[in-house]
Amino acid sequence: MHEEKEIKERILSQAEQLFIRFGYSKVTMDEIAANLGMSKKTLYKFFPGKEALVKEMISSLKCEVDDYIDTIWENEQMGFMDKLKAVMNFIGKQTSKLHGPLLEDLHKNIPEIWEEIHDFRKANAVKRFTNFINVGVENGVFRKDIDRQLIILFYLHAIQGMINPETLSQLPYSANQVFDSIIRIIFEGILTEEGRNEYLSYNNEELKKGEY
Repeated sequence: MHEEKEIKERILSQAEQLFIRFGYSKVTMDEIAANLGMSKKTLYKFFPGKEALVKEMISSLKCEVDDYIDTIWENEQMGFMDKLKAVMNFIGKQTSKLHGPLLEDLHKNIPEIWEEIHDFRKANAVKRFTNFINVGVENGVFRKDIDRQLIILFYLHAIQGMINPETLSQLPYSANQVFDSIIRIIFEGILTEEGRNEYLSYNNEELKKGEY
């Protein structure tokens, strides 16, 4: 049973790499099997086709996001700003996986999966982002005079409106860069003076780390 789980995870990992690099429609089950060094018969034993593979891949990504956010949120050793940056950096990295040819393929060829991603983003925006905003206000990091519902709506519509194939195809930026800009614009606008100082201090420390 453990061996089968490892094989399945290896298949998903390889398929994900190929889908992200070449897109969904241009990758065949033959190519996936060849890259894994296994027979098509073995591959089909675990997944009946590409659609099943990409569905499992998206499901795994969603679980990774939920598990990571829960783990960070429950970490009592981390301060609010550390948690916020960690979560947003992670979501940005996960978002970057759904870019280029893969994003466009899912939108055109498997619309139900695209809708699933869309609904997941919306649910997370309402649940997770609302929680972060509320705790940030309570901790004095975010301004108390902000309209919290309006900020949530702004975030939700910015994500849905900009991180999609049509918009990204017109911009010289990756999905991750767009996401990072959206977060920066929102947070820099609602930070208190103390929160802004902490935010800038945190960013300076991160830049210093990157220099070495």
